[in-house]
Amino acid sequence: MTSWQTLPESITVDGTEIPINADFRASAAFEELIQDPTRTDEQRVAEMLELYFTSQTMPMLQTLVLEGKAQALFEAILWFYRCGKAPKEDHVASKNEPRPYSFAADEQRIYASFREQYALDLYDVPFLHWWKFSSMFAALGEHTEIARVMHIRTAKFENGMSAKDRAALRRAKRAYALPDLRTDAQRDDDFAAAFASAF
Repeated sequence: MTSWQTLPESITVDGTEIPINADFRASAAFEELIQDPTRTDEQRVAEMLELYFTSQTMPMLQTLVLEGKAQALFEAILWFYRCGKAPKEDHVASKNEPRPYSFAADEQRIYASFREQYALDLYDVPFLHWWKFSSMFAALGEHTEIARVMHIRTAKFENGMSAKDRAALRRAKRAYALPDLRTDAQRDDDFAAAFASAF
């Protein structure tokens, strides 16, 4: 049963309501932030706080942390980022599974796709709730540029594919590949694992 209630612009931690930046730009930046291995955990936390909260709300956050509620605060932030949904437990992503999109690398494709399908200019809109943006992003039709590119990135090489089709898909995947966010050590480990599995 749906409620169609007003979308939240705050999170609640142990009875304390804290305003949060609900604009899609903040959560899109947060998603990029948590996937960036070049930043330390301390840098991620500091940048996340800057994205989501104002200097006026910092004392509330500090009080919660001092009271031992840092984990509850982080879970509330994740609840907001996940649009009020529980984490998906039925699917565990492989570290070699390709990312379908990046808000940073695909910014222009996403902009053009929203413009085409919804006649919405993401650069001009002063505020768009993250939950609305997420629903609209998930519903972009297969005719849009970002949906087409995401399909190429996640397409698998099937057993019955011809050599010509395999080569075409390989070229398309290279053309639309996202930047490799792994560290040198992670790349070395992944290569070693792939090398070992080849025998």
